[in-house]
Amino acid sequence: MTFAMVDYHGHCETLSDPADAADWFDEQAGTIMSHGGSGQVIRFGRADGATELRVDIDVDVDLAALCWVADGAHAVEFDPVAAITVLESPDTGLITVPASRARVRAATARQAVLEYVTTGQRPTCVTWVRDPDHPDEPG
Repeated sequence: MTFAMVDYHGHCETLSDPADAADWFDEQAGTIMSHGGSGQVIRFGRADGATELRVDIDVDVDLAALCWVADGAHAVEFDPVAAITVLESPDTGLITVPASRARVRAATARQAVLEYVTTGQRPTCVTWVRDPDHPDEPG
């Protein structure tokens, strides 16, 4: 099974193995964006399919939001502390991810990406919940 990472520009990078995924994730997550910070959206999925794992991450503040796209569930590691601002795409620009969703550390987001690329399944290193601010979402 081959996986891919898609950056905020829509550039798709095929990932050869979990180590390759870790390298690409680290490089992309640490990149300074046009808004002067590192906050951005990175998506992961099967190379021949749609996104399955969305990562909104800002390594500068050590916060990330993980979404399992298939059912809209969000990862939880700790209680909400702060919202993050991320560059979603050149078309949509900056978005604010509420604190209720930005509930994992950057290292945990990385661990979830590695688990996903290894297993092809929703990561089990975090708890998945429905977002209380969006009760109409599945999950």
